[in-house]
Amino acid sequence: EMLDRGEIDRIAVLCPPHLCDQWQAELSEKFHIEAEVVRPGTISKLERDLQPSESIFGVYPHLVISIDYIKSDRRRDDFINECPEFVIVDEAHTCSAGASQSSSQQRRHALLRDLMKSGERHLVLATATPHSGIETAFRSLLELLDPAFADLPVEGRIEASHPLRQKLAQHFVQRRRAD
Repeated sequence: EMLDRGEIDRIAVLCPPHLCDQWQAELSEKFHIEAEVVRPGTISKLERDLQPSESIFGVYPHLVISIDYIKSDRRRDDFINECPEFVIVDEAHTCSAGASQSSSQQRRHALLRDLMKSGERHLVLATATPHSGIETAFRSLLELLDPAFADLPVEGRIEASHPLRQKLAQHFVQRRRAD
């Protein structure tokens, strides 16, 4: 929809490597978006026709990128500088920050945090994995959407009239098995 309205020109999907081909096929079949897959096995082919000063992240308008490939120090800064204005993160729960996070998870979260610093990108966080119950991990994802969510009350139930809860409701879509 945002592409059709001219609000954005480019998109990136960040996902685990094993989902890259599936995302590429879904974008093509359902939306007629021809995306390039970026992961270790495709990078040489994509870079072959580029000028030395060009970046694959700036040249190709639609990308499906292995999040484990892009979080590496070698490609990270280039991606952040050239990142499209619309980013979908699949399996977003693997990018949360929390008490028991791995170094890989920390680097994924840091990548997303740095992507969102400008406040000029649209971000969709998608996961089919239920909430782990780890509050800090869940809040770290919410704060990627809007840093103001760090001020949500920690203890007890948040009243429906609370302004931050109302703001959060505008960002949140939950589907259940019955849906």
